[in-house]
Amino acid sequence: MKEIRVGAVGVGNIFTHCHLPAYARLPEAKLVAMADPSERSLRRALAAAREAFQSEAERLRGEGRDEEAREMLKAASEIRVYKDYREMLSREEVDLVDICTPHKYHKEIAVEALRAGVNVMVEKPMARTYLEALEIVEAARDSKKLFQLNENYVFAGGFYKVRKLIQAGELGEVCFLIVPCSHEGPEGTEWFWNPELGGGGALLDLGSHAVAVAWYLIGLDRKPELVKAEKFAGVSLRARERYVAGGFKCALVEDDAHVLVKFRGTDDSWATALIEASWCGPEYECTMAFGSRGSLKVRGAQGKAVVELSDYVGRRRVIEVPQEVSSMDTFTYEIAYMCRCVSSGSRSFLNEEVGAEVMAVVDAAYYSEMQGRRAVTLDEFKEFSAKLAERFGDRASDEFIKMKVRHVAGQLPPREVLAFAAREADSPRLGRDAA
Repeated sequence: MKEIRVGAVGVGNIFTHCHLPAYARLPEAKLVAMADPSERSLRRALAAAREAFQSEAERLRGEGRDEEAREMLKAASEIRVYKDYREMLSREEVDLVDICTPHKYHKEIAVEALRAGVNVMVEKPMARTYLEALEIVEAARDSKKLFQLNENYVFAGGFYKVRKLIQAGELGEVCFLIVPCSHEGPEGTEWFWNPELGGGGALLDLGSHAVAVAWYLIGLDRKPELVKAEKFAGVSLRARERYVAGGFKCALVEDDAHVLVKFRGTDDSWATALIEASWCGPEYECTMAFGSRGSLKVRGAQGKAVVELSDYVGRRRVIEVPQEVSSMDTFTYEIAYMCRCVSSGSRSFLNEEVGAEVMAVVDAAYYSEMQGRRAVTLDEFKEFSAKLAERFGDRASDEFIKMKVRHVAGQLPPREVLAFAAREADSPRLGRDAA
């Protein structure tokens, strides 16, 4: 297999802790350069690279593979760093760009890299909005280069086993799924709480995980058709004050979302997924699927995925999946998969069109919430997006983000609403009828 030369853009926590170790493990991927405007982040990433590559070299030496160990250490010493990703693109011969920046920069960097003739993978979410995702789709189509949405959850052993069980007909026709993707919140990283940088809150950050997983489990041959913010919880802000990066601040993005998504197959079969995305902790303990013949749960237990399969006459099976389900491994698998796609010239199943459709579902959920939590079709939302683009042009994505923030801000105490309204007084409003 051809060695794939990789340039990384954005070397903060997600890259350093999750992506970087993969490059020490994968012989098919050679990390040749890293770009980040922060000198501190670059220094940390270089130190982490030396540590990861040194550890792998020691393992190789222990197996008697001294020559490979020397090559490993040489590769680590040759990684070059840039403060400007454009300089990296112009000076380095890379086959693949790995983007791990804050969400605001996903679209800009992906489009420039694709237009420069380089394949791209982007850490989820694909962009801040569906409109931004469409620009990436256009750039990938025009450049004829490969794109992957780095959605590591679908590479987890437990979800892979569930997908095989569903395909094998163990549940009969799948009718309903519950997919929770929740944690206590990214209090340690300030930009997640900045609407301009993050583009949204828990729904965008974690809901993109849940939508992709639900779609993967049900089958990508089915298409998302209808989206509805759940009646009683919807897309909301529950814990308004957060201790973020050393200080208290009033949140302006949602920290909880419960959304229903209807998927329809070409044979007119359909299934509904309940998506939970929360920075307030999980409400559901695990992913569950219900079909015409039985149901299942999948959870992590002692380094393994465990699938509990039950039918409707009381029979129960517990299946242990030997593959480890740590997030580190799933990141390694997604990077390895994209390297193989680049080497073979084949398209990732997590390609730009799938990524854009995930973004459409997420943004349709925001739109449903703004519309009083009524159900909206994806076609209806896309028509709204087109009108938004027609009205605001290049500012359309930013205007939609402002709409989302205004809605969440409306749930804040009156003094906070007035302060936010004062800052946004000059921003045009776009309500349901204006579109």
